[in-house]
Amino acid sequence: MKKLLFLLVALTVSVSSIFAQEATELPLDCNARMGKLDNGMSYIIRHNEKPKGQANFYIYHDVGAIQEADDQQGLAHFLEHMAFNGTKNLPGKAIIERLEAAGCQFGRNLNAATSWDYTQYTIMDCPVTDETIDLALLILHDWSQFIALQPKEIDSERGVIMEELRTRDGASFRAQNDMLKHLFKGSLYERRNLIGYLDDLKSFDHTALESFYKKWYRPEYQTVIIVGDIDVDQIETKLRSIMADIPASPADAAQKEVVTVPTTEEPIISIFTDAELTQSSVMMFARREAMPKYLKNTYMGYTYDVINTFASIMANNRFSEIAEQADAPFSSGGMSEGGIGICPTMEATMFTVTAHEGRTDEAFRAMYTEMERIRRHGFTAEEFERAKQVMLSWAERQYANRNDITNYEYTERYLEHCKSGAPIMDAESEWQLCQMIINNLTVEQLNASYKEIATPNENLVILVRSPKRENIAVPTTEEILSIRAEVEASEIEPYEDNVVIRPLIAANTKLRGSKVKTCVTNESLGYTEWTLKNGITVVVRPTTLKADEVQIAATAKGGKSLLTDRLCFTGGLLPSVMMQSGIADFSATELEKALTGKYAYTNMSVDNYMHSAYAGGSPKDIETILQLLYLNFTAPRFNQTDLDNIKNIYVPTFRNLETDPWYAMSKSYLNTLFKDNPRRQAATAADYEALNIVDLEAVHKSLFGYADDFRFVIVGNVDLDTLRPLVERYIGSLPTSKSVKYEVVDDGVRRAQGEEICDFNVKMQQPKVSVSLNYNGTIEDNAKNRMVLNLLRRALGSRYMVSIREEKGGTYGVSVGGNIERYPIESYTLTVEFDTNEALADELIEICDAELRKIAEEGPIAEDIAKAKEFLQKNYTNIFETNDGWITAINYWYDEGYNFKDEYLGIVEGVTADDIRAMAAKILEDGNRTLIIMRPKAE
Repeated sequence: MKKLLFLLVALTVSVSSIFAQEATELPLDCNARMGKLDNGMSYIIRHNEKPKGQANFYIYHDVGAIQEADDQQGLAHFLEHMAFNGTKNLPGKAIIERLEAAGCQFGRNLNAATSWDYTQYTIMDCPVTDETIDLALLILHDWSQFIALQPKEIDSERGVIMEELRTRDGASFRAQNDMLKHLFKGSLYERRNLIGYLDDLKSFDHTALESFYKKWYRPEYQTVIIVGDIDVDQIETKLRSIMADIPASPADAAQKEVVTVPTTEEPIISIFTDAELTQSSVMMFARREAMPKYLKNTYMGYTYDVINTFASIMANNRFSEIAEQADAPFSSGGMSEGGIGICPTMEATMFTVTAHEGRTDEAFRAMYTEMERIRRHGFTAEEFERAKQVMLSWAERQYANRNDITNYEYTERYLEHCKSGAPIMDAESEWQLCQMIINNLTVEQLNASYKEIATPNENLVILVRSPKRENIAVPTTEEILSIRAEVEASEIEPYEDNVVIRPLIAANTKLRGSKVKTCVTNESLGYTEWTLKNGITVVVRPTTLKADEVQIAATAKGGKSLLTDRLCFTGGLLPSVMMQSGIADFSATELEKALTGKYAYTNMSVDNYMHSAYAGGSPKDIETILQLLYLNFTAPRFNQTDLDNIKNIYVPTFRNLETDPWYAMSKSYLNTLFKDNPRRQAATAADYEALNIVDLEAVHKSLFGYADDFRFVIVGNVDLDTLRPLVERYIGSLPTSKSVKYEVVDDGVRRAQGEEICDFNVKMQQPKVSVSLNYNGTIEDNAKNRMVLNLLRRALGSRYMVSIREEKGGTYGVSVGGNIERYPIESYTLTVEFDTNEALADELIEICDAELRKIAEEGPIAEDIAKAKEFLQKNYTNIFETNDGWITAINYWYDEGYNFKDEYLGIVEGVTADDIRAMAAKILEDGNRTLIIMRPKAE
């Protein structure tokens, strides 16, 4: 690190002389009020009106699982749970109840997270009134020092957290624990998994939790962050007042230790296999001491981050090129730089590849070779120039959108400052600084610095992950070391950059175009409708919600219902294949290079009864966006090499999924609910094996061959006069047909009728029971019925939170979903899903049914409905703060004649308790109940 810092000093001095010293702190955004109370608690307060009338209230604790003693494992996370189970001023569930009454939904707007080195509590999108401000500040106050930790509540929460552990304990969780043991070998991090262990969670003494709380939840380790439509002076005064009774810590209070990871001269290698893993991968970490936190908010620290971003962009492009090659050993790969998100005193150059099955050794060889190529030869001037354009384009977008930053984005930025010391600069200063560094940095300077950053000679950790199968070859530690030695001893040629610059659409291409035939406006929704002479409808709604954003959604009815049973799977996969294959005569990486410096994207979607094309990007690149959209309709790229690479990824993955409990649950769910209908089957390895270009081309032709039945909705910062000729040129040139019409076809898919039960056993490493309870029936699809079902599912969710999670401690959470569909017949579904243990499973299923019966007989609890309505009414205002929201509203109007903007709030308010009771009664009366239960197979 010392040598690296020396190089950075030289680099920062050579790039600019703006700062007298390279370690000079960067200017703080004057709109962020930062301060410290007498007791040592810090705060950051900012006024912001995105969205209006709402604010975020966070408290960040600079402590986490790493502060646990060996007999306190999991208690940092357990304490986070207890913060919602009673405090000095808000006993029991008062925090949840009072915030939900104000429109803040638990889990979505009210939440918390525990990591190794920090814990954060969040109240998001809180409506701003005098009452809610005082409530939110009181909650932050109590979270600081006054969590009740009542023994009865602690014991009640044990079951919830044990079920959370059971739910999380899959292959990825076990792989993470293995990573901790090796990546942080010799440090506390290898022994802290955040959530703890079942035996400890069952038996820890109540006093252990209180001891951890009193020892570490102290004001000098806490920062309050408040951002939103508030008066900063008023909030600061209130904050100082309410936190005044929290004393400063005594002089002899415990101090946090700086936990470091021991250095190693020899590589640390882990070969981890798991029966439930589905893909092989290799991760390599060239570890190093992290840049000190005090340097993060300096010119040197900012330059360091720019160098790392440059290197990651260029390296990732190289890995993408390799993955596209015929017979590539890996399907994806990349490099990232900096912190790992776990240990703040360590960072790394991280390489990752997802290997094709049985070729993990080859994938590692290719990865290590590319790392060596970068270390020996650096990056080329051409790569550097493209990365520079990407970086400048990103910085320009950030600056253009400087007045459109949301409360959430600001609070996340301030949290990162608390965690790592990242800068809090105003947009103007950051824009100027970013341009200066990017424009003055040279490829020679970057390569010189990067050789020091990515040196792999010591502190190297290599993690190999593979499914546990007899027929899958997994390299040994000795083989990994041998490959490394061979690569280091070999001659490696410099990277050759083969880029041919050409336009997306050749200059000699004749686009026939189509002029606007009619133009009408809608004052309520603020859009202009153009009907082109070729019959295509284009709806444009200019907004200034985000200065540097435009979105396009083109939708048509039909989707997979227009395809035969055999082609259904191909139809669903078409968008993914197109995304990975590029467009016209551009491969995916060639397309990325062609778009360097531009912000433009497209993607397709094929659902059961609708197919769509989406596009978007920067308004200044609107012509490029429309060109991409045009090519997605007219020039899809289906290439055998690309298709083979896709098969090499998914055929073995789905073969390995056969031992994954989640996959078994998915198959049983679909087969039971849809009675083995071939159009509703879980994907298999055979499905991917059968993919072919002929079918892909046929499906594309069937769904995107003609555009006159698509409705193109364009929303964003666009000028109608500028946009119109481009729409006429590109959308106007899309093929149309008077004989081919896209309409939904009744494909015969129906859900199971009557009572159906599928109760089966599966071998699993972490025993648990997964339950999916489904009700269905026919109903008219309209806005009122959708709202009634929405409120019913929310009422059920509130009841299950009490009866299943809190009273029984039987699950981490119950998911309740409800939906009304128009196609193929108008119908509803209500779904209840959860994980639990064998002892409680059947009892909890009975509770699920009983709660629905209770609502059908007595109606919902008034407070549950009032809370749900408050949330929906609050969330409504946020919808129209985004371009996505306007697209949704416009499509509702065209598809249903439903004015979402003007009618939604009235519908919410108009739903009565009796409407909800009647919906529950109808569901029970219809009697269509499907229950899928997956239990662990006895060993």
